[in-house]
Amino acid sequence: MKDRKIRLIASDLDGTLLRRDGTISARTQAALQNARAAGIVVTLATGRMYGTAVPYAEQLQLGDVPLVLYNGGLIQHAKSREIIYCKTISSAAAIALLQLVKQEGWQIQAYIKDQVYVPERCAWVKTYEQRTHCRTVVMGSAFYTLKEAPMKFVSRSTYEELERRRKCIEAIFPKQFAFTYSDPTFLEIMPRYVSKGQGLCFLCKQLKILPAEMMVFGDSQNDLSMFSTGAFSVAMGNASAAVKSMAVAVTATNEQDGIADMVERYVLT
Repeated sequence: MKDRKIRLIASDLDGTLLRRDGTISARTQAALQNARAAGIVVTLATGRMYGTAVPYAEQLQLGDVPLVLYNGGLIQHAKSREIIYCKTISSAAAIALLQLVKQEGWQIQAYIKDQVYVPERCAWVKTYEQRTHCRTVVMGSAFYTLKEAPMKFVSRSTYEELERRRKCIEAIFPKQFAFTYSDPTFLEIMPRYVSKGQGLCFLCKQLKILPAEMMVFGDSQNDLSMFSTGAFSVAMGNASAAVKSMAVAVTATNEQDGIADMVERYVLT
């Protein structure tokens, strides 16, 4: 770390910045606010949409910082809501995928303009609503003929079943989508080439910050693209062994103020 000057800190939300109860500890909040006071840009890089991410930006008092949302598919300012980058799945690709989903009977939900659409409010959807404090729009059979291009789809099941679905989609629609896991039971289906790492690199260019001047925090597979940007990558103590192996450093868990520990030790001293 001695040869690095950190100018931007980017953190994942679930399992990283947020504790199991969905809160941010006072120590972590103070560390990030002190980093901002020192002139460092602090932002969020999350699979979440604007509406379920911005409350945490507001709690941290991040100002009008650009947030990396939808795993890099959207970069939007926290206060002004100005969009500086957006990439969606084409309507044609979305409809074709949804026909396969309907045929196979897979659970899936679509994200369009900061709203979540579902064919029915199943147990997976109810759990998601409780976790993110958002209300989905139930469309019934009309869901499978969406008129607008989604930012992403999310399918939920066991990891083994989701891997089977991913391979099936890749075989039928080769090189049309990007896939990642934000959780072993959450398969995220996005426009091709979209990732948190790609989104952060775009943001760095906008801010004239080098990727090597970033410190990034994550705990899941969808954070690995951030780790490969050249940033000082930090895996949380609760991350899997595979994620930890890809990081420059490993910190304490999200329950043990892992972010605060690294920021205090390597950025604020």
